Amino acid sequence: MTDRGRADLLADLHRELLEQEAQLKSLMEQLLAREPLAEPSASTAWQDPAASPGDQIRFTEREVQILQLLVKGHTNRQIGAQLQVGAGTVRNRLSRIFSKLGVMTRTHAAVRAVELRLCRADPVEESRHA
Repeated sequence: MTDRGRADLLADLHRELLEQEAQLKSLMEQLLAREPLAEPSASTAWQDPAASPGDQIRFTEREVQILQLLVKGHTNRQIGAQLQVGAGTVRNRLSRIFSKLGVMTRTHAAVRAVELRLCRADPVEESRHA
């Protein structure tokens, strides 16, 4: 493959990713427009109605806090500052959260958390300035 062909392929992949992110953002905005959710408990468990009785996803209080800030659009650095932990710690916790939710991106995690009613659905805050 030529350099030009690789550049075109990368540009196409980038465009596709941006389109998917835009679709997820639109879905997130629709979910956030729904009624507010109740505040989750310290250790929140979610049970898939189609799952067997033992198939629960358990989240610690800290994981729920991180998810709530993620849903609001905060960066790892902003989450860390608010929770008084390092950005690396947030990154590690997010990896575990992503695994529990079965997702690979921040946007998917946020959408999934709102879908599963794990977080309060507040309007997304602008977080580009930190």
